[in-house]
Amino acid sequence: MIWAMVGRDEGEWANGTRVRKIGSKPDDTHQDGAEGVIVGALGPLSAATRAQIHLDLAKEGISSEDVVFFYWVVWDDMPGVPIMLIDSRIEPIKEEG
Repeated sequence: MIWAMVGRDEGEWANGTRVRKIGSKPDDTHQDGAEGVIVGALGPLSAATRAQIHLDLAKEGISSEDVVFFYWVVWDDMPGVPIMLIDSRIEPIKEEG
């Protein structure tokens, strides 16, 4: 059994929302188009917190994207394993109909 802590905040997108991966980097486990479901969120992060994250990462020589929410997603090909992502790396799947 795998235990994982997931955020309990209400994100911009609710738990249970189907999402698709976007903005992948070459070494990401899941590439653009992978699908899954949101199971947790953390945020919104305040503007001050987001600015501090950018400063801390810049000190380490790491560029960063603006993050408002962190989401935990269970990918369809990895059931039961929540993976944390930043909001700019997923988009909700719009249901047809």
